[in-house]
Amino acid sequence: MSMVLAGGMLRWPADNYPDKTAIKFEGHEMTFRQVNERINRLANGLIDLGLKRGDRVGALLYNSPRAIETRFALMKAGLCMVPINIRQSEEENTYIINHSESSVVILDHEYLPTWERMNDRCPAVQTVIVAGPSPTSGLSYEELIRSSSSREPEVMVSLDDLERIAYTSGTTGRPKGVMKTVGNDLARLRNDFLNQDYLTSSWDIMLNVAPLTHAARELFRKHYLKGACNLIFRRFDEVEILETIQRERVTAAMFVPTMIVRLVLHPRVRDYDLTSLRRIYYGTAPIAAEKLRLACDLFGNILRQSYGLSEATQPVFLLFPEDLAIPDAEKRARRLTSAGRPVLGIEARIVDERGEDVAPGEAGEVLIRGENVMKGYWRDPEATKEVLKDGWFSTGDVARRDEDGFIYIVDRKKEMIISGGFNIYPREVEQAIESHPAVAEAAVIGVPDETWGEAVKALVVLKPTTSATAEEIIQLCRTKIASYKKPHCVEFVGSLPKNFQGKIMRRTLRDRYWQNRERKI
Repeated sequence: MSMVLAGGMLRWPADNYPDKTAIKFEGHEMTFRQVNERINRLANGLIDLGLKRGDRVGALLYNSPRAIETRFALMKAGLCMVPINIRQSEEENTYIINHSESSVVILDHEYLPTWERMNDRCPAVQTVIVAGPSPTSGLSYEELIRSSSSREPEVMVSLDDLERIAYTSGTTGRPKGVMKTVGNDLARLRNDFLNQDYLTSSWDIMLNVAPLTHAARELFRKHYLKGACNLIFRRFDEVEILETIQRERVTAAMFVPTMIVRLVLHPRVRDYDLTSLRRIYYGTAPIAAEKLRLACDLFGNILRQSYGLSEATQPVFLLFPEDLAIPDAEKRARRLTSAGRPVLGIEARIVDERGEDVAPGEAGEVLIRGENVMKGYWRDPEATKEVLKDGWFSTGDVARRDEDGFIYIVDRKKEMIISGGFNIYPREVEQAIESHPAVAEAAVIGVPDETWGEAVKALVVLKPTTSATAEEIIQLCRTKIASYKKPHCVEFVGSLPKNFQGKIMRRTLRDRYWQNRERKI
C-alpha cells in the first residue's frame, strides 16, 4: 500500500500566502502562517501525548478557528477524528465515544460540565483537552499549543488508514460509525476540485456557518487550500449574515436549505447589497422548488446543490446554475427539484428490487460507486455487508432519472426523516416517547414543512385510564434525545395501523400527509 505525507497539502497556503488573512472570527483575524503554526503545534502536542497513527480522537467543538485547527491537526498527525454533534444527548455522545474507542477528547470549555457528567461512563478516554479559559480539569488546549513544537509533522499514512469515523443514526436507534479513509478523503477533495472549483481563487471570501466539524469543513478546506479568506460564524442569524455579506463583500457561502428559506423570507433581505456573491452551495436536505425559485430570483443564478451521504461524501450529484439556465420553462421547473447529475469520478445506478436497472422515469433505489464511498461501518461487519456489494453502495434513497440524466430523489426506502438538514430516525424518537408511563405505543413520521422540509409528528396511543399532554411528551423527548429530534406535533389516537406481522405501518400514516405531492421527501 502506497504511503503519503499526512495532511501534506495543508502547508501549501502558508508557503504561498503567509501574510494573507486566512480566517476571520468574531472580530479576530489570523494569517495563513499563524493558522499553520497553531495546527502544527497542536498536531505535535497530540503526538507527544503518545497518540499513534490511526488512534481515535473525539471532538466536541462549536464553530470557531479551533474546530478547523483540530480537524487539520488530526490530519497532519495521522489520527482519526470522531466528530461529536453538540446537539446530541449525553447518552448518544457517550455511546459514540465508547463505541469508537476514542482515547482523547477535545472539547470547548462550555461543554466541560457536560463531559464531567459523562466522564465515568467513558473509561477508554485517557486525556481531555479543553479549549477556552483555564480548565478546572483536563489539559488546556492553548497550553498544549504553546508548549509544543511548530515544526511540520512528518507522519506518513496509508491510503487505507482511517481519517474519520462519522456517526450516523441507525434505524434501530444506535448510531453507526462510518469509516472514511485517507484515500476516501483525497478522492472527495479531487472530486471537489474537478467538478466545481473552476471559479475558486485566492481572492474569494467564503462564509462558513454550518458545522465545521462535519461536512461543511470540506468547503472551508477547498477555499483554504486556494488561499481564500474564510469567515467563520458560530451560529446562524439572518441579519448578521446579510450585513456581513454586504460589508465584507462575501463571494461564496454554504447554507443548508433551512437557512436559505430564512434568508429569502426575511422582510428586509432586499435592503442589503448582495451582488458580491458568486456562488452559494447548498445541500444536506431537499429544498422546496418554490423556495429555490425565490432564492434564484434574489441571489441570481448562482446556487449549486450537492447531494451526498455520510457513507459517500459530497459531491456525488451536483446541480449547477447552468442546469437551470435553460429557455424551456417547464423543464427548468422540473429541474428545480433535481439533485443534479453524477459528478466526474462517481458512477450511479437506479435499480429495482431485483437489482436491475430501471428505465428512465421509473423509480428505484440509488446505488453509487466511487473512491469516496466509505470503507464500511466501524465494528459492524453485518451492517456493512447489507449496504456494500461488489463495490456498489446502496443509499436507501429512491429516485428517478430523466432523459437528460438528472436524478430526482423522491422517497426513502427506509423511514429516516430529514428536518432542517438533520437526520432523524423514527424508532429512536418512538423509544423516547414510549418511556412515558402513560404511552402504550407511538409512531413517528415526517410531515411536510415549508421551513424545515419535514417536521417530526408523533401519533400516540395512551394506555387505558391514563392521560398525558402533548407538551409532556415533547418535554420527555428533550431529556432523552437531541432536542432537534423531538416531535413538533403530537396527536393522540385510538389505534395505529399494523400489518399481518403486527408491525406499525408508518408508510400508511405518512402517505395521507404527502398526497398530491410528486416528491415524498
